[in-house]
Amino acid sequence: MSSKQIVLTAGTELFGHRDPSAVERYWAPDYRQHSALAPDGPQGLEAMAGQLPPDFRFEPLRVLEDGDMVAIHCLYHGFGPGPTVAVDVFRVDGDRIAEHWDALAPLPDGAAGTRWIDGPTEITEPERAGSNKTLVTEWVQNRLIGTDREALEELAGNPDYVEHGTGPDDRLVRRTLHRVVGEGDFVLTVTEALLEPGGDGEADGSAPSAGCYDLWRVAQGRILEHWEVVQPVPENLPHDNGFF
Repeated sequence: MSSKQIVLTAGTELFGHRDPSAVERYWAPDYRQHSALAPDGPQGLEAMAGQLPPDFRFEPLRVLEDGDMVAIHCLYHGFGPGPTVAVDVFRVDGDRIAEHWDALAPLPDGAAGTRWIDGPTEITEPERAGSNKTLVTEWVQNRLIGTDREALEELAGNPDYVEHGTGPDDRLVRRTLHRVVGEGDFVLTVTEALLEPGGDGEADGSAPSAGCYDLWRVAQGRILEHWEVVQPVPENLPHDNGFF
């Protein structure tokens, strides 16, 4: 199976079929967890899965595979009164899931929630994955980090650009690019940001951190679409692996 197939099959068997033996089949013995939802290791994953509500279900929207990395833009149902939008990133080692990161946020009600998740889902132009990753990586590093508002407003000036998220946030100052995962016309970037109350773009390092999972769609050498999931980094995690 491909890395993408391993992750999707593992998730279906564990969370869809509620089969705890899937952990032994698909997760590495030294599985490393970064999510705020579960303790480290396979045992932590089993414990979390065993506590899920009966109506829990997982709805993948967009799935990217990049070497040993798999990113899933998805909805979770059952974590709260309404759906939760998330991006999960997995590192696959051989035929086992070895590491996991995520960010989650409540899906807004009504039209705002629909806008957060709608748009293309099928990956196209697989031959352009490398150039698209390079384009997005350079743009994030050179323009978006530290100048979030100006860079995103410039994108929004293109009449063909579609913004699915909340748009520029005066409080959000992206500081560090941690990860890039791309396949075809889709590129995911994971950045660490500071939530500055003043929103002046100058972060002093004392503000709370947030994980910004930005999904971009590139066409003809231009960024034309953007989805996002932003989660404040919890003060306490159920492991010592860090959020990023």
